[in-house]
Amino acid sequence: MQVASYSVIVLAALFASSLAARTCSQEGYDLIKGFEGLSLVAYQDVGGVWTIGYGNTMYQDGSPVRQGDTITQQGADDLFEFWVDESFAPEVDRLVGTSVVIRQVQFDALVSFTYNIGVSAFADSTLLRKLRVFPDDPTIRDEFMRWVYVNGEVVQGLVNRRDAEADFYFSKVESMC
Repeated sequence: MQVASYSVIVLAALFASSLAARTCSQEGYDLIKGFEGLSLVAYQDVGGVWTIGYGNTMYQDGSPVRQGDTITQQGADDLFEFWVDESFAPEVDRLVGTSVVIRQVQFDALVSFTYNIGVSAFADSTLLRKLRVFPDDPTIRDEFMRWVYVNGEVVQGLVNRRDAEADFYFSKVESMC
């Protein structure tokens, strides 16, 4: 009887952990921040969109960043964590789905990718369709590399970012999520 109770507890714990939402790790935060850089003064990105902090185009209340806006370091950190934790990571988790098992590095790379291209673009991407079938499909690297254009022109910074995101995605760290 004691063994049966223990087995039920273990199975319940495993089932509960499989339902837990995937979250971005510190390495994922660092990956995104490394590409986005930090600006405490609003600037126009390569696409002409007003941006502040770590590549944010909107504040927590949904209002857009505007020319002349400034932010503190703490404000930039809070804004970044808000968008990653409340929007991008949960949306990537939802879109990937609970039936797909991926490594933490894969999830983090996908959050970085989505942070840059947007949730709608990720939702409609071939990359997402391929990873739902087989997350270790080597052609997923090619799908990252399709997202290197702004206004029809290749942007070297995006080439570098996609290459690094794909490398991160296919790195062999074994923690699963």
